Amino acid sequence: MQLETKVRLLAASDATLQSHFGTSPFRWFDRRLLPGYIQAGTCARVLRVSTVSDYSQFGLMNLNQPRLQIDVLSFDSDEARSAVSAVMAWMDSVSFAESGSFGSPPTNPLNSPNFLLNRRSSMEAQVEQPSASTSASPGPVYVETLDYRLFNLEA
Repeated sequence: MQLETKVRLLAASDATLQSHFGTSPFRWFDRRLLPGYIQAGTCARVLRVSTVSDYSQFGLMNLNQPRLQIDVLSFDSDEARSAVSAVMAWMDSVSFAESGSFGSPPTNPLNSPNFLLNRRSSMEAQVEQPSASTSASPGPVYVETLDYRLFNLEA
């Protein structure tokens, strides 16, 4: 299973993240924000920035170290900060380095194999063009960005 799929499945099962990103649909996207969803509420987009492969004396191992960028987008800056805090708390409670995390319910890792490398704030002036039938965009989109290094067990 791809890392992005694992991340989304675990995130979608967390009640706190559901309160920020919804349940149907769960507004957590791979690589790019889909048109129209930001109007429904806070969204997240996840981008794999890079992957470092681990090697042993026997060759390539199935444990790697991907770097993920998680952007939390919202029209409300306080909601964006609140949602990013929830994502950070959630990332401290999950592990992608062991298959036991994908049981039901997910188990807490023995130690935190997810490392927050960077956090920054920005704004996107306009994420999509308003259509002719709608008025102008409701304003800038606030973006809180988290940059994580994970340990991931490839299966």
